[in-house]
Amino acid sequence: MDGAPIRIAVAEDDPDVRTTFVRLLECLGHTVVCSAENGEELIDKCQPANIDVAFVDLDMPVVDGLAAAEVMAERGIPVVLVSGHPDARQVVVENEPVVTRITKPATVDDVGRAISAALATKQAVN
Repeated sequence: MDGAPIRIAVAEDDPDVRTTFVRLLECLGHTVVCSAENGEELIDKCQPANIDVAFVDLDMPVVDGLAAAEVMAERGIPVVLVSGHPDARQVVVENEPVVTRITKPATVDDVGRAISAALATKQAVN
């Protein structure tokens, strides 16, 4: 991405977690271009041309994370699944439309590795 800020979409139903995660990403020098409270809002509100990576919570109302990830992946956006749910470890990444997953609470290193993995996948496709 030649030094340009990474453009990120975030879907998280907990407003406090969403705000904290957005601030973390911005402190790391990234640009959060879309912040949504559920998968449906992510799909409707976030323009694919403006997004390099999407961080999507697994357990959300209306449209859950895996369903939203499927739509985002079809749009060519690599998705990082985020969850604090105990069942999240049972999600087999290779069988789902996600590049990788991180668990809550996520560390700065976890987020950085996930972004790198997502961008590597996106570049491999292009």
